[in-house]
Amino acid sequence: MTGVCLVCDHESPRHGCDDCRNRLITLLRELEHYTVELLPLMLQPARGQTGRMSPGYGSRSPGSDDVLSALDPRSRPGDVDEDGEAILRRPDDMASWQRSLPSSTIGIAGWIAEERGELAPKSFGGSLDYIRGHLWWCAGREDFAELYGDVAELHSQARSLSNDRPQDPLADCMDVTCDGKVFEGGYKKPARCGTCRRVYEGLDLVRLGVAEETAA
Repeated sequence: MTGVCLVCDHESPRHGCDDCRNRLITLLRELEHYTVELLPLMLQPARGQTGRMSPGYGSRSPGSDDVLSALDPRSRPGDVDEDGEAILRRPDDMASWQRSLPSSTIGIAGWIAEERGELAPKSFGGSLDYIRGHLWWCAGREDFAELYGDVAELHSQARSLSNDRPQDPLADCMDVTCDGKVFEGGYKKPARCGTCRRVYEGLDLVRLGVAEETAA
């Protein structure tokens, strides 16, 4: 029985298609990179400060405070309900939102483990591995899009705190049925449309450049 992916609306026998599961794997990998490698570097003390503080240590900027809060596993993953339980998704009426990246990820893995009747992982790294290991199972559930949105929100927060802005597109996709944008694929990876996932390499990449120059 063929249905549609609840994330991208493309035909899929499951609620989450192969492409969206692969994109979710990428989001989880990059979330780990931001949280473990990039964001901790932003908390290193500032040098060259003078005054009564210890040599080499300056006051933290508001941005650094946001990073510290996001990395602290003791921080709440978000707001709480009347029973004191964490609300992992942002309420619509909240103007600002700061989530603990480790706690929120552990919470997502905990929800999956509870639904499966399994023991939940306790660490950030273990939770990432657990989520990745059960994406096929998650793709068969009607709440797959909610899971995807939750991970995407964490990824967006981590990327913003890391000052890593999305790259500009190379050009419009050449597929007449698609209105997406083509982006560079990174080291040893081909360019790809962000919507239909069409790969551009070799002559296709040359034609893409020619089409963009003509349109300009």
